[in-house]
Amino acid sequence: MSPVMVLAGDEDFELYRKLAKLKDSLLDPAWASFNYLRIESPSVTDVLDNALSVPFGPGNKVIVFDKCGFFTRSSAGKGKDKDAGGATQKQLDGLDSSLESVAPNTYLIFACPFNFDVNLKLSKVVAKHAEMLPFTKEKFYVGSGSPKYETWIRKEAKFLGATIDDDAVTYLLDGTEANLRQIHQELEKAAVYILPKTHITYAVVEELSPHHSHIFTLLDHWLEGRAAKALDSAAELLSREPAIKVLATMQTFLQKWIELKCACDQATAKLPWGPGVQKRELPYPELLRKVSADMNIKPFLIDRDMKKIKNHSSEYLIRKRHQLAHYEQLVKTGYLHDKYAIELFLAS
Repeated sequence: MSPVMVLAGDEDFELYRKLAKLKDSLLDPAWASFNYLRIESPSVTDVLDNALSVPFGPGNKVIVFDKCGFFTRSSAGKGKDKDAGGATQKQLDGLDSSLESVAPNTYLIFACPFNFDVNLKLSKVVAKHAEMLPFTKEKFYVGSGSPKYETWIRKEAKFLGATIDDDAVTYLLDGTEANLRQIHQELEKAAVYILPKTHITYAVVEELSPHHSHIFTLLDHWLEGRAAKALDSAAELLSREPAIKVLATMQTFLQKWIELKCACDQATAKLPWGPGVQKRELPYPELLRKVSADMNIKPFLIDRDMKKIKNHSSEYLIRKRHQLAHYEQLVKTGYLHDKYAIELFLAS
């Protein structure tokens, strides 16, 4: 293990979990109060002043430079040299020398819950001597699924002594927009709730997570024609989320549903047609299988959505998406209040 480590990336939940594990594994509990130092939002001077510290007594010394922002371009302009995080050339040279001479059993850990810019001068100096541990957040779009995050949730459930349904995994991903810290909390809550059982079902996470406050419920009411309840859900949701974000999420769902409905239409259009055939229709399991294969998506990821939109035509969904895009444009240009845009969409 390198005496200098950089934990960097915007997936801060996993980053700080790793930091906690490192701290526990490196420190002797009996001497931790003497040999552990955490410096928040450090300057280059803070690093230079502590880089050559030595342990007190037996065991290791651990120094954490937390929320270290001088490896990112956005915060690099606070000093004399924008490309050095405010460090002078003399400080950069001193840092290079100090990191090369870190004392035995001393560990310097830079915790950077931001993106690490490898092109900055400070980054290059530290990277020469450090073990780099990246924690990059994967892009996630509601309704799109993510094999990486789905696997993470299953492993997290297993760590808590439980297993979890596939549709419960999807619910947690979409409901939290892949917020790992929130997902961990929901899984922890569910794992305790189901004791002595060990399997987390969709019904459990739906009951324990505030489904009523999420956009899922709003759109469910809208699809089922319950305009009054949809408006109530919108009012609750807007008390928690910016309206422009709600509009964008609604656009994402509508686009997904349009793609699904068009795939359903295409699968149905391939059925035989002739005299005496009044309606071309596939049994739902076969339709699900065909659409899943055509879109290269696992069936369980689209099952619930296909059931939701079964009574709506692709033409209707396309028209509503155009309407929503029009309202969103009016909001962005200042001609319509964002709250009214959502209400008009739901009520019309």
